[in-house]
Amino acid sequence: MKKFDAIIVGAGIAGLSSALTAVNSGMRTALVEKNHYLGGIAQDCFHTYICGLFQNDRSKPFQIANPGICSDIFKFLRECYGDKSLVKIGKVETLAFIQKDLWGYFSKHLKKNNFTFFKKSKCIKVMSENKKIQSITIAIEHGTQKKNINLYADIFIDATGNGYFSDKTLENNSQLGGYCILLDGCLNKDLSLIIPYTARKIIKEYELNEYLKFITITYNFLTKKYILKFSVKNHEDVETCQFIYEKLNKNIKELSQLKFIKASENIHLRSYSNIQANTLINHKTHDRDIAVKSYWPTEKWDINKGTQYQYCKKDKPFCIPVSALKDDKIHNLFLAGKNIRVSEQIHASARVMGVCMATGEQAVINALKYLKTNNMKALRL
Repeated sequence: MKKFDAIIVGAGIAGLSSALTAVNSGMRTALVEKNHYLGGIAQDCFHTYICGLFQNDRSKPFQIANPGICSDIFKFLRECYGDKSLVKIGKVETLAFIQKDLWGYFSKHLKKNNFTFFKKSKCIKVMSENKKIQSITIAIEHGTQKKNINLYADIFIDATGNGYFSDKTLENNSQLGGYCILLDGCLNKDLSLIIPYTARKIIKEYELNEYLKFITITYNFLTKKYILKFSVKNHEDVETCQFIYEKLNKNIKELSQLKFIKASENIHLRSYSNIQANTLINHKTHDRDIAVKSYWPTEKWDINKGTQYQYCKKDKPFCIPVSALKDDKIHNLFLAGKNIRVSEQIHASARVMGVCMATGEQAVINALKYLKTNNMKALRL
């Protein structure tokens, strides 16, 4: 048995932001992650840019949308790369980064006596009583062996991305997911048009699923690497993606010159059924009821049309209320990242990295308020 003040499940960007906020608040913190690495989807899909970090306002270029941990990370990465990290793509502003630098930032700042990281650890049981989680049981992998440990805490944060602690699950697969391949090399030719064009011909020739034609390639100018991204519907599509990649290599000489480094270990779905229509608030809502603001457009990965965007109006961001970061049944369960309880429209805007960092931080801030309101003695503040 191990006792903590806060247990965060999921070490993606939202969970890491929750963990760092909790540690900096003086909480004995545990972070539980089923994989062997930090970073979740952003790590496994080789993300190149932090989206949702800025207000996308031409009169105030690269203005942070949500102060706090977002400002800290922005300052750190800008010091690493200078102004070249500030990248505008179409109508939106992004921050370019190198994976090892971002995850290294979290690793460095989490190395404190009050932090414990359980990697390759899967949450297999939740014990609740009187509408409060008392403990969770995790199965830790050690080679071929597994060991079960009970962890106790006063608050729990679900940053799994699939609503593990709630009744909701990733049943709604209405949007396409992502699967990526990382490539290395130097090219003088832009492949952004020829790859999807050639992919369409391959899909037609071999009578493959039409939605697989939505393929993109992006270049990380900081690492000099390419990311080939497939839009997929389920895990069975991975083998087909690899087949399409092989055919693309045979048809596009420049692509074949790039060295395969690795592919995503999993596919990552975007749909999530923890949708709460009643959490959609208007822009006149009092600031104290708003936890996070998202200026990022809604992204819907339509199976028939590909990515569809809807931009928010100037000075009218998508607002995420405080109530969206709290489970509606379990008193001491807080939500971050893709797990927040928002409308489908807001969810389609809020799942990007910059907004997930902010919801991860705010989940802990609201958990602290819960502890103080309930006169809980766990915190040494």
